[in-house]
Amino acid sequence: MATMALRAAPALRRLTLRTVRPGAVPVWRHWRLATKCQDLSSTSGAHPWGFHSSRCFATEKDSEDLRISEPHFRESKKDPPLAKPHQANAELSVTLNHIWSEQEIQERLENLYQHRPKTLSDKIMHRIMWSLYRSFNWVTGFKPENTPVKAVEWRLIVLESFAGVPGFMAAMFRHFRCLRTLKRDHGWIHTLLEEAENERMHLLVCMKMFKAGFVTRCLVMAAQVFMTPFLAAVYVVNPGAVHRFVGYLEETACLTYANIIHQVETPGTPLHDAWSQLRAPGLAIAYWKLSEEAMWIDALKCMFADESNHRDVNHTFATMNTDDPNPFVSKHRADADMAWHYDHDGICADVGCHKTLQVKDPKK
Repeated sequence: MATMALRAAPALRRLTLRTVRPGAVPVWRHWRLATKCQDLSSTSGAHPWGFHSSRCFATEKDSEDLRISEPHFRESKKDPPLAKPHQANAELSVTLNHIWSEQEIQERLENLYQHRPKTLSDKIMHRIMWSLYRSFNWVTGFKPENTPVKAVEWRLIVLESFAGVPGFMAAMFRHFRCLRTLKRDHGWIHTLLEEAENERMHLLVCMKMFKAGFVTRCLVMAAQVFMTPFLAAVYVVNPGAVHRFVGYLEETACLTYANIIHQVETPGTPLHDAWSQLRAPGLAIAYWKLSEEAMWIDALKCMFADESNHRDVNHTFATMNTDDPNPFVSKHRADADMAWHYDHDGICADVGCHKTLQVKDPKK
């Protein structure tokens, strides 16, 4: 039924625009509102597509009532940021991410894969990345044991702010290439944009837990100013080398997150004392479909799993020609299907829960 609804949605919209009676507002303008109505849980008069048939055509009076009950934030006394989706308990308009299970995360934590450089470009990118990694450890004060909490906080902010650059830059270059050559992209752009948005969501989740100081903001800007032109120049000449560089970058990110997770779970460490009892922010719960009782460590595990996925994707892209079909298209479809079922059935991921999938409490 859901598939039929998606296929018929464009036709319904065109039909609505032509047949709506004078003084009425088309249904597609109130689609989100109708699907959010609380009385839709009742079976009486419910439309099979998820809204009441009586709401198919809202009148001008309904629209006036809606405008009165939901004023624009510029006309209200609320601060504009309070009206943003993740703070107003509304839907997140982001690319659907893979929903990780506890078993998947544990398997990836036990297998921290590292690629061995083979070609000359691989060796150059590996040397550059690991030189930056060691320098970054020295600048941020990061160490494998008893890492100061402050060092981890600004390290994650700088890491995620830079990790979101290569994917978007590569997608931009491939987009321009398609326009310039009048040829298809074969699905790469979507994967690259999903990677960039995923890294940006990591950054936003981190910003919900701690703030960036002046030095951190300077490091963020410096990383973008100096590294973005370098990666762009290399991508024009050798796209595979940039993907290999990102693969090595994600390897270091996996090492960082694995070490942080280990320290948070180890009693007596500064990270355990500061983070072991912290609850996950609402943005992380909504993005990774976590339970309402999810902890900050659960969000860190999901971020680690995301980084391991980016590692594998970029190492794969590094071995492919630029006109090869994207092998991850079917994976994106499966992730979208899984996310839809989780929302439809009201269940959440089992990360942090060692029993079974938990059903979300509708009262919360």
